[in-house]
Parts: sequence; C-alpha cells; structure tokens
Amino acid sequence: MKSGKQRRTEIKQARRKRIEKLNRGKILDQFSGPIPDWAIAVDRAAIVHHSYYIDTPLYYLDREFQCKDCGSDEVWTAKQQKWWYEIAKGDFETSAIRCRPCRKKKNQAKAEQKAHMEAMAKKKPHPNEAFFKKGFIKE
Repeated sequence: MKSGKQRRTEIKQARRKRIEKLNRGKILDQFSGPIPDWAIAVDRAAIVHHSYYIDTPLYYLDREFQCKDCGSDEVWTAKQQKWWYEIAKGDFETSAIRCRPCRKKKNQAKAEQKAHMEAMAKKKPHPNEAFFKKGFIKE
C-alpha cells in the first residue's frame, strides 16, 4: 500500500507526462480555433471579468507553476481552474502560486492568528490601560 505522499508524486508525474504528450509539437491558441477533445470548455457567462485588456479563453489547459514558498514544480489542472474561475468567482487575472501543503500551512497560520486575536479580545484589560493609551505626555 502506498502512502499519500507517494500517490501524490505519481499523480504529479502523470499530469506532467500528459501535458508533454498533449502539447508536443503543437502551439495551442486558447482564444481561437476548435476546442480540443481533452480540454475543458470555459463557461463565459459564469466568469467574473474586470479587465478590458484581457480576453477570456475558449478552454482551460493544465498549467505548470512553481510554488512561491517551497519552490516545488506543480500543475494547476484545467478542472481546478474551472472551479476557481467559475464557481469560486476568482478574478480571471489570477493564477495558482502555492502548492497544496503550503496553502494548508498558510491557512493554518491565519486560523492560529485569528484564534489568538479572539483570545486577546476576551482577555481582561490591564488596570492601567488608560495610562498606556495616553502615553507619557501630559496635556
């Protein structure tokens, strides 16, 4: 039985091979031409688009990117892009910058900070809080 980490590594390798196989010798134009059988079509009505300078493509393709935090090479699948742009209503000018483990770490840090701030808000104020807010300057 394989671990989750081994399985994820296999999945990443398979995605990279698929991208290489599909794009071998082809220059794909997402903005014109017929939609390939393996691509996922864009639902233009479901996209939130705020820029007049960027046109929306006809279909999504798997994109490779490098994680901003750890530097690992990742693949942002067409299915993930469709979810991000059409269901989550992400801005069409954005793209993936972090891998899943780094996103989890960042979200965990945010949750810890939020819990800490809520605990501080519930904490009893210091008896001399007014003194600390005024500072040492007397008016």
